[in-house]
Amino acid sequence: MWAARAARARLLAERYAASREILLFYAELADWQGRAAGPPEDLLPGLVDLVRRAGPATLRDAAGRLDRLPPLDAPPPLSFFARAARQPVIVSPCPWCPDHPQAGCLVPRGEGAALELVCALCLGRRESPRGRCPACGEERLAWYSAPEFEHLRVQACEGCQTYLQLVDLSRDPAAIPEVDELAGLPLDLWARQRGYRKIQPNLAGV
Repeated sequence: MWAARAARARLLAERYAASREILLFYAELADWQGRAAGPPEDLLPGLVDLVRRAGPATLRDAAGRLDRLPPLDAPPPLSFFARAARQPVIVSPCPWCPDHPQAGCLVPRGEGAALELVCALCLGRRESPRGRCPACGEERLAWYSAPEFEHLRVQACEGCQTYLQLVDLSRDPAAIPEVDELAGLPLDLWARQRGYRKIQPNLAGV
C-alpha cells in the first residue's frame, strides 16, 4: 500500500501545482515508510535524514532539534515525526482511531454514499454518521468545494468551528483519501482563513 500511496502522490503532484511540493515530499516519505522496519525509535534517524534531504523548511528546522522520538500528542511540526515514524509499524485499529480522523471519504453504497473516517495514525477507516460533525456530534454542517478539486470538499461545523476534508470516491475511484487530502491544500487554507480549525492536522501540519 505504501507504493500505491507514493505513486498516487506523484500523479497528483502533476495535477495540482499549488500542492506539488508537499505531494512530492509525501511520495518520498511513503517510499521510505514502505521500506522501514523495526521499532519507531530506531526508525527516527532514517526519517530525520529523509527530512533533511527532501522535506520542507519547517520540518528541516525541527529535525535539527530532535534528540528522541516525540510523543504522539506533540504539537506540529514535531507531530510529523511522532506519527511518520510509527505509521510503518502501527496496527489498525489503533488508540487514535475513534478520535482523530485526518480525512473523510464518501464511499458509494447502494444509491447513496457512506462516510468513512480515516485515522490520522494507522490510516484505518471506520464508518461514521453522515450529517454529524465527527468532533462534536452537532448537525450544523456546511460544505464547500472548488471547481479545480472535483472530488474534494470541505465539511465545516458551525458549532465547534472545526472542519474535515472529504474525498468523494464516486467521483474518483482511484483516490487514496490520506494522499488526496494533501492535494487539497488550497481548501485547507480557505477554511483556515475563515476561522475553522482542522480536526486533526495532516503530516504537512495543515
